[in-house]
Amino acid sequence: SEDTVESSGVKNTSYHGSYGHRGRGMKVRSGVRRGRSGGYVRSTSPQDFKKKEVRAYGIDCEMIEVIMPDGKLQQAVVSIGIVDESMEVILYARVRKPANSAVVNDAFVRTAGGLIADYDKGLSIYHARDLIQRLVQEGALIVGWQIDNDLKALGVEKVIPEKQIIDLTRQFVTTNGHKCKLIEAYRTVFRRNFAAHNAGDDAKVTMELYHYWNEAAKRQVVTIDLMFYCVNWHYFKLGGVGGLSRGDVLWRFLRPRTSDREVVIEEDDGKNAYKLKFRLKSDRDAYLLLVTRRLDSSGILPQSKPVKIVMGRGFETDYGTFRKHVYETIR
Repeated sequence: SEDTVESSGVKNTSYHGSYGHRGRGMKVRSGVRRGRSGGYVRSTSPQDFKKKEVRAYGIDCEMIEVIMPDGKLQQAVVSIGIVDESMEVILYARVRKPANSAVVNDAFVRTAGGLIADYDKGLSIYHARDLIQRLVQEGALIVGWQIDNDLKALGVEKVIPEKQIIDLTRQFVTTNGHKCKLIEAYRTVFRRNFAAHNAGDDAKVTMELYHYWNEAAKRQVVTIDLMFYCVNWHYFKLGGVGGLSRGDVLWRFLRPRTSDREVVIEEDDGKNAYKLKFRLKSDRDAYLLLVTRRLDSSGILPQSKPVKIVMGRGFETDYGTFRKHVYETIR
């Protein structure tokens, strides 16, 4: 009979029969020779010295901010996902927060991550550390998106050799060389969305991008063509709208429906410019429609048709009490 055993990606084949005799039905293959004791042993061949394939594991963590008994603020892991190259989930679990710590901010995890706010249940973080350290000791690559934050929160940032860490934010960059979001890179490369901010799903998505970078891109930096779809409100004339202040105008008319930075980035200089940078054109279009309805209901109408700005910098509309500049910029 022939027994085949898989061990760390290396196939070992052993042969059984009448020890010291070539029994009927026994398979003798190239690479097998007669030993001194009369048994059959494998001879050395170049294939026996093939380099062991390096494994890779995608890791993602969800974190909250806590205050420790000594008054120190820190990020605490409350969920972790680990997948291997074949997208099999090695670990997806809740992780309990440090003992005697108090939650300071968990809004992101509760809303985007969908976790119930019970952070005293789950695995001890030491179990997650032990698993990661064992994978590293076996020579595995640890792959992540902004993985420095995850490794620091896990407390393993100093025990993993730099050569075994692959941070994909350095491999998928915008046209101008800036970092981008995980969902933006994934959407651009694969032309589809995913359920972001679940640690298990994010780990899988990270591994998909790793395969693309490692195989299709041949480990070259991948350029992600992205735009910011901007709206800049400026040239405010305070008191021009029913005696309202600039802050009142921003709140009543110009604020976006959401302040989620995954959707829009707000930049307010407190004096003149209030700029919104949307990641998707559809989100900017929805915002502009919402603002138009707000302004129309209060009788605030454009004083003129939109004017095209030279050098391809979009269009500007004058409302009398402020101006609206709509344009795009390459990231």
